[in-house]
Amino acid sequence: MKSTWIALLLTLLSGTALAADVTAPVREVVEATARNWAEGSTGQEEEVFSRDRLSRLFSKDFASAFEAASKNPPYDIPEGETTGFPFDYDPIAQGQDGCPFEDIRIEDDGDGQVTALFDNRSCFGGADAPDTVLIFHVVEEGGRPVIDDIYPVEDGQSGSSIKQDLKRQGGL
Repeated sequence: MKSTWIALLLTLLSGTALAADVTAPVREVVEATARNWAEGSTGQEEEVFSRDRLSRLFSKDFASAFEAASKNPPYDIPEGETTGFPFDYDPIAQGQDGCPFEDIRIEDDGDGQVTALFDNRSCFGGADAPDTVLIFHVVEEGGRPVIDDIYPVEDGQSGSSIKQDLKRQGGL
């Protein structure tokens, strides 16, 4: 009888260990971006798309698209360098200008969809400014959840796939 209880307990514990938090990679990306936009930030921005984060938090397909697009950024690459940031805006903050992030909410919508909502526009004087909304598609890769794509939501509609935009820009 005792061995049956031990086997049951081990089965339950192993199932719990396998249930990874799909919001974790999204939370790290959004919170790092929020720190970059915080009042009083020192100008020492965290690289949200650093090699480390690309390998840990993003799918191999997304990382490949990012790297290909980095070879063809929307501005001139400085002499002596071979790549640049593939965006001319902050894809998480959804703009070149913004406010410190407030009221960050990360929601697991199920089936690999995680929604991030936050206010980063109210400092422009519009207290009724709509929240920035991003839908992250999260997949399991290498036994852990990773971000495979990001879809900005505008006027209640899901926008274009950031990964597909990167692939186009990178010629993939």
